[in-house]
Amino acid sequence: MGRRYRHLARYREVANILAKHGFGYLIGQLGLRELLPRWSERVQTKQRARLTAPQRVFYALEELGPTFVKLGQILSTRPDLIPREYIVELERLQDDVPPFPFEQVQEVIRQDQGKEITELYREFQPTPLASASIGQVHRAVLISGEEVVVKVQRPMIQQVIETDLEIMFDLARLLEARTSWGKFYRLVDIVEEFATSLLAELDYTVEGRNADRFKKMFTDDPTVYIPQVYWEYSTKRVLILEYVEAIKVSAVERLIRAGYSREKVAQNAVNALLKQIYVYGFFHADPHPGNLGVLPGERIVFMDFGQVGRIDAATREKAVDMILAMVRYDVGGVMRSLLDIGIAQHTVNKQVLRRDLTRLQEKYYGLPLSQISVGEALQELVDLSFKHQIRIPAEFTMVIKSLITMEGLVKQLDPKISMLDVAEPFARKLVRGRLTAQRLQRRALEALGELYGIMTRVPQQVENILGQVEEGELRLQLEHRNLNRVMQRLNIIANRIALSIMIAGLIVGSSLIAQRADAGSLWSLQIAEGGFVVAMAMGLWLIVAIFRTGRF
Repeated sequence: MGRRYRHLARYREVANILAKHGFGYLIGQLGLRELLPRWSERVQTKQRARLTAPQRVFYALEELGPTFVKLGQILSTRPDLIPREYIVELERLQDDVPPFPFEQVQEVIRQDQGKEITELYREFQPTPLASASIGQVHRAVLISGEEVVVKVQRPMIQQVIETDLEIMFDLARLLEARTSWGKFYRLVDIVEEFATSLLAELDYTVEGRNADRFKKMFTDDPTVYIPQVYWEYSTKRVLILEYVEAIKVSAVERLIRAGYSREKVAQNAVNALLKQIYVYGFFHADPHPGNLGVLPGERIVFMDFGQVGRIDAATREKAVDMILAMVRYDVGGVMRSLLDIGIAQHTVNKQVLRRDLTRLQEKYYGLPLSQISVGEALQELVDLSFKHQIRIPAEFTMVIKSLITMEGLVKQLDPKISMLDVAEPFARKLVRGRLTAQRLQRRALEALGELYGIMTRVPQQVENILGQVEEGELRLQLEHRNLNRVMQRLNIIANRIALSIMIAGLIVGSSLIAQRADAGSLWSLQIAEGGFVVAMAMGLWLIVAIFRTGRF
């Protein structure tokens, strides 16, 4: 717990904010009650008594600051982890914050680039175009004459975020150790995934490399444009990108006045995202209106590459299978794809899952694809996975979030557009691509490679097992469900067998005594009669016991 004392002031702040918004019981469960004043939980929670739990989570994260706001934004994309009512609230979280002073902008540039602003830029607008929790963006002109946007990181933000992440890890470990729900949701894994993503955002060279990769992907595509990165001026805290004069994709009236076809803009935007997801497996994870613009020829400009998603070939194939199954109203296919993609937290009742999927299918059955919202359908599918405790991988939920965001955007441009209509050709093309001779040959070679790897490992593994046997170190762990019930039945059976043997022994013994007794030996006859009576009583008791169980 060294970090708890190293960041004691921040721990107290976090504990007080949680208590203020009605989560003081968590502080008690975590063993951190000493961080709270005695009056804090009792007084402050009354102020939030009228709010729902999701609303209180929203206000708590908002007050906790940028790191926790980012966590809330990430969780809002994980409907497989948290209920829908919480997601609705978390989607309201914004990381818009007041800009930091221009003097600090100059200092960051001086520290990272080793020169004054006037030595690097002909012009530099002091007022930022946009400001967020991690950094802000300024418009400028390089000494060489190129118009650029300069993304500058907020001073000391890395230290603030690293402190909060340490606290998050600490709290997640405590919750996993002390609560059943913390262990079930694997909170440490969630925080680790979040930390990896957030720390990558703090390194602007990562964003620059993402932009370069997008530019390479769309080099020969006339419908998409990616701004250039000026690497000679860029650092971990300062990113220089080409300035592109484009109309926001959500500015419908401006697009109409400029003579652009709304339908073509919508089609190009959807095609670009689907190409990123299904062809390259590398996609823009935040395609909101501020990150998309339109150039002449209905060309789509993507901006801000801090949040990207990756989806491997195997998951892409499963996603394709799911889309085709949805289009065909194939419940079994959707169920198989969902179980292939997700991670079941326990044994899934497939009969109940199929029933729920059938009900979902009936909602959309018979509707033309243009009337089906892919965002709504995917959302309901993920809600079902939450109900059946099937955990969807983060990369797939990012795909869903991007598709939902894009669908909401393009529907403003063209209400008739269908994401499923546009996605189906992509899916069918990818399915056909699986069956080419070259692809089949490659997959066969991969399978042979895996088989060869297994065969080469088997001798060593057998040798290890035999070595453990020889040294008496081999241990077998067997788990038998309902073993107690089985043992009880075996005990009953054994007791009945023993009783039957005793009855038989009494009858045989009594018969022998009676047969050998002399006519005048009254004592021997009485013993024989007593044996018969006891045997008869025991026999009747055994028969009654058997009939009572109903198993005969």
